[in-house]
Amino acid sequence: MIPLSDIIHKLSKEEQIKFFNTVKKSGKNKVSKKAVLFKLILDKKINSKEIPKKIYGKENKVAYHQLRKRLFDELIQFIALERFNLEEEHILEITQLILAGKHLIESKNYTSGFKLLLKAEEKAIHENDTESLNEIYNLLIQFSHYNPDTELEKIIEKLEQNRVLMIEESNLNMAYATVKATFNSYHQKGIEPNLDEILKDVFTRFNISERSGNNFKTLYQLVQIVAANANVTKEFHRVVPFVLDRYSSINQQDEQNRYIFFHIKLLYFISNVLFREKRFEESNEFLDKMEALLHVNKSYQKVFATKILVLKSLNMNYLGENQKAQLIIEKALESKADTSKDHLDAMVVGSMIYFHQKNYKKITAIYSQLNSSDSWYIKKMGINWLMNKNLIEILTHIELENLDYVDSRLDSFLSKHEDYLAHDQRAKVYLHYLKISYNHPNKVQTEDFKSTFFNSVQKKPTLREDIYVLSFLAYLKAKMLGKETYETTLELVRGIS
Repeated sequence: MIPLSDIIHKLSKEEQIKFFNTVKKSGKNKVSKKAVLFKLILDKKINSKEIPKKIYGKENKVAYHQLRKRLFDELIQFIALERFNLEEEHILEITQLILAGKHLIESKNYTSGFKLLLKAEEKAIHENDTESLNEIYNLLIQFSHYNPDTELEKIIEKLEQNRVLMIEESNLNMAYATVKATFNSYHQKGIEPNLDEILKDVFTRFNISERSGNNFKTLYQLVQIVAANANVTKEFHRVVPFVLDRYSSINQQDEQNRYIFFHIKLLYFISNVLFREKRFEESNEFLDKMEALLHVNKSYQKVFATKILVLKSLNMNYLGENQKAQLIIEKALESKADTSKDHLDAMVVGSMIYFHQKNYKKITAIYSQLNSSDSWYIKKMGINWLMNKNLIEILTHIELENLDYVDSRLDSFLSKHEDYLAHDQRAKVYLHYLKISYNHPNKVQTEDFKSTFFNSVQKKPTLREDIYVLSFLAYLKAKMLGKETYETTLELVRGIS
């Protein structure tokens, strides 16, 4: 028996609500038995053996197993549909054209069916979608006897050429999986990996040419591996030269601009890394390149619109243009009901920009919309996002002098995230001194407080320090110096001690 409860409990809170709403309706406004079963399985306090009696009032194994199967089938259909809806729009369009074309041909509407398949081919070539092309060419060959205009040999040649590309893609997938495993192995042993050497060895092993191994798609895959390590170590400076050199090389070679979607994603990645490296103007330049590509490829604009606004507002904020940053982030915050990752990012970035303006009313308005649990936010956004969110909230209420609330939130945070803080001593030390700063404000500007704080917080060179860490350090430093937080933040970011 497939563990239905495991599938249900691993759905997100949003997905659970959405699925319940799809199965709850029954005849005569009654809640369906499928919905009742779903809720019972969702309740971890209820023993699974008790469920049939709760539904039918007695042991009715036959009816229960039939009901369970109907719920399982609908759940699988729901998950598939959700995944389908999350797929990139251009891939969905190709799939729809293929399905519609095949249906029309099988319904003997040959002219329209073949037109749709040829349209799907055109779009799949544009997107370098070799899997869809494989399906299209096989269908064109399968039904070629229904189309007198079919050049069979030409289609067979296309299919064979496409198969070569599919094998190349398969080899690249194996190569990058191997690169990732090697990369992780080196880090576990404390060995600094030489990425160029690893790539050379792996490309040789899987017979990957320089041409096929260097394009926007493969570079994007590669930088995700490198970035995963940088997100932990915060050493983004190791990523920048590698990605910029390879990007420049590919950009010069790729006159046809293959893999446009990955090209756009890569531009965003570069811009984000440059922001982390405090190269804000360069980051904006890559955002401009990204917007130029999106202007030509409008179908991707929705995917990246909020991301661009959030990153651009951050760049402007740290360039000292706080008012401009506010205008940009407010465009990203327009959709208040949006719970996407990008919108949640915009909310926290917006709260930080407002904090630098001392606009605490705006921050509390944003936080009134963030009502989910810490565990839900960690699952959706990650622990670093949650740390930033909670710290900004705590600092805001310190400034509003809601100290009882601050104590409650801080104690709760320290208790809930004890395991995380055990691995991040700097955060733990920071929170300790933060508590002293608002409970004993007279101590903050003493030499003893200043020296013990900075000696306790291990400092990196300013250019290597994470920008978010600098922003929070700036708050306490401003208190020590009797200066404004935003002014002190800009000084720290610019490397002015």
